[in-house]
Amino acid sequence: MRDRKVATRYAEALLRSAKRAGVLDGVAESYASLREMQIGRSDLRTFLDSPQVRTQEKKELLHKVFDGRLEPLLLNFISLLLDKNRIENFRDIGEEFAHLVEQERGVMRARVTTAIALPADLEQQLQARLGALTGKTMILEKRVDPAVIGGVKVVMEDKILDGTVRTNLDLLRKTLEKAPVR
Repeated sequence: MRDRKVATRYAEALLRSAKRAGVLDGVAESYASLREMQIGRSDLRTFLDSPQVRTQEKKELLHKVFDGRLEPLLLNFISLLLDKNRIENFRDIGEEFAHLVEQERGVMRARVTTAIALPADLEQQLQARLGALTGKTMILEKRVDPAVIGGVKVVMEDKILDGTVRTNLDLLRKTLEKAPVR
């Protein structure tokens, strides 16, 4: 992320505006679609970032292409980013906005690392327990890493729950290294 403060400030402003206008769901959906398009289409990203193309031309083309397809509030927001020379922060703002929308909806993401793929029943149990622990609806982002040997590691925002065999073996090794030998 280039400038987290800028991304957060603009994302919060967009969230407040969308909530006030009652179009938060539509703006969130439109922003996600546009971000995916920008990631997949380097020509769109190049066009928007290009200093050779005048701001007014960029706005006209965006309105011509996306009018009726995106929330008008989002199109106005993109015009504001163009006016303020912040369009290069579009993806970063989108990431922060998506995070804020999830918080608004009571959703939290957790990165779950296991040695093998979690069976569906264990995944549901873990999701339910994490939901009960946090009081939020959990979305699990699963990752398989054979290096953990066994157990599970969960990362939720600033919390790490590490019950992996690898971590416990490392702790045991460190403890044994410090123990006096007779």
